[in-house]
Amino acid sequence: MIPAPWSQFTRALCLPENCGCEHVHLNAWLAQPSAFWSSSFYLIFAFLLFLQVQPKTQRLKLWTFSLVLLGLASHFAHGSFLEFAMAMDFGGIVLVTSFFPLYGWISKKISKTSTQMLIIFLYQAGLWFVFYSLNKWVKFSICIVIFGIAFYEIYISEGKSFFKARQLHYSICVLFISFFIFMLDELKIFCHPHSFFSGHSVWHLGTALSLYFYGKWRFREI
Repeated sequence: MIPAPWSQFTRALCLPENCGCEHVHLNAWLAQPSAFWSSSFYLIFAFLLFLQVQPKTQRLKLWTFSLVLLGLASHFAHGSFLEFAMAMDFGGIVLVTSFFPLYGWISKKISKTSTQMLIIFLYQAGLWFVFYSLNKWVKFSICIVIFGIAFYEIYISEGKSFFKARQLHYSICVLFISFFIFMLDELKIFCHPHSFFSGHSVWHLGTALSLYFYGKWRFREI
């Protein structure tokens, strides 16, 4: 008998019934097809943003790199449902949430893009080990706390300009709507496990669009 794909590795701790609405096909190469393919939105919006923003600064290149890491980690997580892959996915979320304060610190110490990229990758790898084997809701809670800190930092640094930042407002609104749909999916309130269109897929689309608007605001002409 041919062993199931990924079976030689530790699968996600949320299995078998606590991994969201979409059914997890443990004997397939793509455990959650809808969530896997919708992870492509992170890559699509990352490259769209990169094409639109001028000039191509180090910060833009590294921001695009962080979005690509998130997209790849999300593909890996929903394709395999390995515990380490899930940790990579959550690590990617924290990376993009904390990127700009992190870059501000790195850029003061190091000027070479490749070295900055290496440091960001090592930071991401460290987050993978932090999230490994944590309970799913603990992982969610950490991400929410990091988001709250990042949101507060933006609000304090922008002052009154915060209320005039239209693209930032778009980003926040899309994110909160997406998170609401995400929670409906996680709690299985509106749930069709074998549908190719899932609430988690909407979350991927919404967060990718939110990050796109956030990037447009961060790289706006001043």
